[in-house]
Amino acid sequence: MDFHISQAFTRRALLAGSVSVFAGCGRRPELPRLGHVPAFGFSNQDEKRVDASSLRGSVWVAAFMFTRCPTICPRITRRMRALQERAAANQVALRLVSISVDPENDSPQVLREYARKYDADTSNWSFLTGDFASIQKVAVDGFKLALEGRPDAGASDLGILHGSHLVLVDRELEIRGYYQTDDDAAMTALLADATQLSG
Repeated sequence: MDFHISQAFTRRALLAGSVSVFAGCGRRPELPRLGHVPAFGFSNQDEKRVDASSLRGSVWVAAFMFTRCPTICPRITRRMRALQERAAANQVALRLVSISVDPENDSPQVLREYARKYDADTSNWSFLTGDFASIQKVAVDGFKLALEGRPDAGASDLGILHGSHLVLVDRELEIRGYYQTDDDAAMTALLADATQLSG
């Protein structure tokens, strides 16, 4: 799983290095195609179904998180909120999707309260929950991100290990980039890449 992400960053770095070559003629290199998002269907914070087909035609960013997470999830959600604000300010049409990896706790109501806590605009940001096996399959097989463990109150990070990258998806459900949430430059690159795909 980490190998796939490493490959994605390597390919992205090679493309980024070629930006200066195209800068003079106003062209940007095409973003790599890193995989295809598989079919899925989960419930959002308003108990409405959101599936892959309903996201087709939109540029969107996916993240995996859970509301009881004591470590990286608050950062992931703050990054998503900042991205939402910057996209709106720059008139970039962008949807956001946060998928809970703790569905036993994260009901639609819990996710709705979590969205309010982070002042999320749910008109274009969905917080999704479903059965764990389906979520794990989408995370690991579809997005190539780690997801291991089940909730354990006595364990570090509640016993759940999951990927912390934000994932950029195009209108055809193709994955176009992975971005580290602890890297300011990566977040800037994410907005630039989303703008490119939305144009």
